[in-house]
Amino acid sequence: MPELPEVEHRLRYFRRASIGEQIVRVVVTAPNIIRSQATRTFALGLTGRKFMRAERRGKYLIAYLDNERALILHFGMGGDLLRYRGDEDRPPYTRIEFFLASGWRLAFTCPRKICRVMLVDHPSQVPALNEMGPEPLGRELSLVRLESILEASPRRQIKPLLMDQRRIAGVGNIYADEILFEAGVLPNRRAGELRREEIEKIHQATRRVLRQALKTASDEYFPDDFLVSRSARNGLCKVCGGPVSRETIGGRTAYFCSRCQR
Repeated sequence: MPELPEVEHRLRYFRRASIGEQIVRVVVTAPNIIRSQATRTFALGLTGRKFMRAERRGKYLIAYLDNERALILHFGMGGDLLRYRGDEDRPPYTRIEFFLASGWRLAFTCPRKICRVMLVDHPSQVPALNEMGPEPLGRELSLVRLESILEASPRRQIKPLLMDQRRIAGVGNIYADEILFEAGVLPNRRAGELRREEIEKIHQATRRVLRQALKTASDEYFPDDFLVSRSARNGLCKVCGGPVSRETIGGRTAYFCSRCQR
């Protein structure tokens, strides 16, 4: 699933490909991913409008139109944006096509049809955005703020807590594994058990891992020194050479090194 670094890359691509463009037609071939209104109403609400600016919030891309309404994109499992010219270049799994006045088209692709797309008057109308926690790369997620988040849920395991979008925005399964690996903390540890120095390491690792991932989020592989790659999830620890363990924690698969993490 695209997490903060991947969505940030999609945001930068969207800005290059679409800002200032007028939408002349919208074709939706997967109506179930439109969550805000009927498909026809959605398409008519975009037709004739211009993309003016865009931002990211957690794992969501928010594109503002010239009437101040907002197009909200959540990329589900592998959704993407691609600009192209004609039918012969249409990307696989295209679910929404935005026909632009310049002659280009913008495809919103979604292989598994579990993406979510909304057209709203304001992003605060989307509950997930309205209730979202602080951005991990911003000043809002200070060490003190992280400590308060953990103190509020002392019985929760640390990995599911890091992935809770109401607590911290944008961190998902993959990067939670890497953050905890770099911090030397096992993913099943309870928040209330963590020492202050361990919380400091998690705070530092969160920023370091996400900043490093921003450089490679559009690539096939993670940075070479990450615990696991995108394609090979059962390798050896790059620090100690031991096996990478796998366990279900909080309903999600966690990868960790039982030698390097405590």
